[in-house]
Amino acid sequence: MHMPVFSSHTCQCLLALTLPLFCIAEPVLAEDKPAPLDKMLWSRSMGQSGLRRFYSTDADLGEVLNRQSSYLLANRLETSTKASTKSNFVDPQVLASSVESYVGQFDSLLPVAGNQEHLWLLRTLVRTAQRLEIDKVQSRNNRYDLGMLYVPDQNSYFGLGLAMENTSATLRYTTGQTDVQAVGPRLDAGFRITPLLALGLRIEQLRFTGDNAVAARGTSVTRPLDYQRNYIQVESILRLSPQQLHWLPAGSQLGASAAVYLLDSRYQPELNSLGQAVTEPFGNHEHLKIMRTGIFYSTTLAGNTKWNPYTELLLDREFDTNMSHPLDDRTGLIWKAGLAWLPAPGKRISLEYQRSQSRHDLRERDNFLVVAIFDF
Repeated sequence: MHMPVFSSHTCQCLLALTLPLFCIAEPVLAEDKPAPLDKMLWSRSMGQSGLRRFYSTDADLGEVLNRQSSYLLANRLETSTKASTKSNFVDPQVLASSVESYVGQFDSLLPVAGNQEHLWLLRTLVRTAQRLEIDKVQSRNNRYDLGMLYVPDQNSYFGLGLAMENTSATLRYTTGQTDVQAVGPRLDAGFRITPLLALGLRIEQLRFTGDNAVAARGTSVTRPLDYQRNYIQVESILRLSPQQLHWLPAGSQLGASAAVYLLDSRYQPELNSLGQAVTEPFGNHEHLKIMRTGIFYSTTLAGNTKWNPYTELLLDREFDTNMSHPLDDRTGLIWKAGLAWLPAPGKRISLEYQRSQSRHDLRERDNFLVVAIFDF
């Protein structure tokens, strides 16, 4: 499945559609004397504002990590191809990234303490993802989060937790295997600034250790892996209902978002089993910074509030990176379409398809997700 190549005019149109929506959000702050904290009202506030969706999904981090993997693989492929062909030129289309990925995720919040003024929630997350790139690499990532969420009022939250990951990859363009484990802290915060506008923040720092083995000329060369991955995501979310836009159908939402993603990876110097210093494709420090904006629409299915189809169109631009060789295609579109089933308040199961494609088709990805949220 391919989306048409888009022009700068398309980018300008998407920006023109999203920016006026943020201007509609009048700065009406929460009441000076908020009502006693009610978890049901807090859950409703987080759902309507888009913050619960922001907090629960790992899809944005997954998209950023997919780019990092694609750039690393393209660089290594270019190096090996030049060595085998004795040529200094490699067609970028040969190195282009075309990925299929499948994600399953379970997320839950459970009250453990609180009173009329604040609430403490236990947060658990289990996520598994598989990434397939034919004839290049096949990988699987499992993630587990455990943390506490502090709710001081009906319009905000603060979270602190521990994240654990396990990643294994089998190389197809050569004979090789990589296995790494990670652990580190995760910090979250969300604020419903006005009835229409919200702000979400996510920060995490994971330390990865493991090993890599590659067969070369009949010899297996192994090396240890030790690196730190830092990730920051800041996103503003606007949600409008028929109350603000009277022409919207009942039970629907029109929204917009603007976000910044920062990925920073730092590697420890290592020696392989031959005693040689290991050289990373982009050195011992990789960084990737992305700006993203988009529009969102959801509605009810035939007036049934338990079924919620939705779609989202996002435009992004990598504004600072040292991983743009040999794939230099920094502008991209992401289209999402999904159907959510909401059997009860705080319960949601969604099926989602995501299509990511860069402007010159050097990066493309089809992502299929099943996400279950069960709050108690």
